[in-house]
Parts: sequence; structure tokens; C-alpha cells
Amino acid sequence: MVKIKNISIKEIVQPDVIELNVSVANRDEAIYKAGYLLLKKGIVEEGYIEAMLKACNELGPYIVLVPGIAIPHARPEAGAKGLGISIITLKEPIPFGNEENDPVHTVIALASDNNNNHLGLLTSLSNFLMDHEKVNKMRAAKTTDEVMALLTEND
Repeated sequence: MVKIKNISIKEIVQPDVIELNVSVANRDEAIYKAGYLLLKKGIVEEGYIEAMLKACNELGPYIVLVPGIAIPHARPEAGAKGLGISIITLKEPIPFGNEENDPVHTVIALASDNNNNHLGLLTSLSNFLMDHEKVNKMRAAKTTDEVMALLTEND
């Protein structure tokens, strides 16, 4: 049996992979912009962003796991060089095609160089996303410092 390591969000998130009030025209642009922050940081290769877009376009909007939040990701072998997340909040919420959870106001791109870390990080992220008060505060945040404080609080 494989043991999944719980990974703390505060271990991996940095202010330079958070952007607030981002303008996008559509779902693909939102995914690309979130992925690009990981690319700039050296956490993924360009192909990883393409794989996130392809997965969403082929498999549908399964990445909108909770109301208003999309978590695009791809398989590690698609070009993940490390473990990381990026966060963008959108100036205007946009539809991703998920009737239950649209429109999306926050995109959290996730990258992991192996499946165990991927699941551990997703578990940590899920715990954060279940706290509706924190999610609402993140959506309303005016600075990356505010977002960092929310992500690292009680983590």
C-alpha cells in the first residue's frame, strides 16, 4: 500500500505565484495564465500547460471541484519538474462549462513531479477549500500577502 504524504500548502506556495484581479477572456486563457506562473518559476515545462488545457478540453470541466474554483492539473510526465501551485483570482468570474459549480472566480493550477505528492497536495488544498469563509476572503483579497496569510493559517 502506498502511503500518501500530506503536504502543507505553506511549504510550497510563494507570493510570486499568486496574481489577483486577472482579466481573462475565457477558460483556456485562465488556465494558461495560472500555468504560466508555474512555468516562470521553473516548476513546469511549457508542455505541462498544454496538457492542462488538453485535459480540460477533452475531459470536460471536471477541474471545477467546488463552486467558483477550478484546479487545472496534468500528469507528472507531461512536464512537471517539481511541486507547486499557482493562484489567480479573476476580475470577472467566467464559465468553465460546469453547471453545478460555475462561474469560476479563482484558478489554482497544481503541478507535481509524482503522483503521491500530487494527492498529498490535493488533500491539503481540499481542506482549505472546504472552509468557505477562507475561500470568500481569498476571493476578496486585495494583496498577495492577504492570500498568503489565509493559505498558511492553521495549515
